Amino acid sequence: MRVRGFHVRRTVGIGEFKMTDVFSGLETSPSLAKVFDSRLQMSKILKHLKLRVEPHDSGLWLDRDTGTICIGAKHLTSAKLDFLYLDVVHVLVHVRQFLEGKELYDQAFEYIDRPTELEAYRATVAEARRIGMDEEEILRYLRLDAADDSELGKLMEKIGVRTRR
Repeated sequence: MRVRGFHVRRTVGIGEFKMTDVFSGLETSPSLAKVFDSRLQMSKILKHLKLRVEPHDSGLWLDRDTGTICIGAKHLTSAKLDFLYLDVVHVLVHVRQFLEGKELYDQAFEYIDRPTELEAYRATVAEARRIGMDEEEILRYLRLDAADDSELGKLMEKIGVRTRR
């Protein structure tokens, strides 16, 4: 694990929790401080966020109606720690966008063309590089979200991820 101070309480049950009761150490991330413009602003937002653990396999997402972060129980218990951290970074970009009133799920765009997704992926990839992940590891992370190799290739091109050939 490359992320210092990030801890996950993987044994929580199904239900709703304070985000910081399940994910701790986020307040030390310089990248997240940048996402929220300051550590103080980030801390204020983090302390009010809710996390709902759902009884299925899904990853991490933001409920666009309530602003609650949701995670599938299986993902919480079994995701690789580095990848789970990057999922949290990604969803926190969406939290900021939600608070700014942006349309997170604008159906006028395909998923990989949506401006809010591209911003979140760019921030996530920048954080992955900051913590020392190489392009191949970043590709493995991105592959989990892509529907197919064509979509993955387009996403990589849009956010500036290159692999060795």
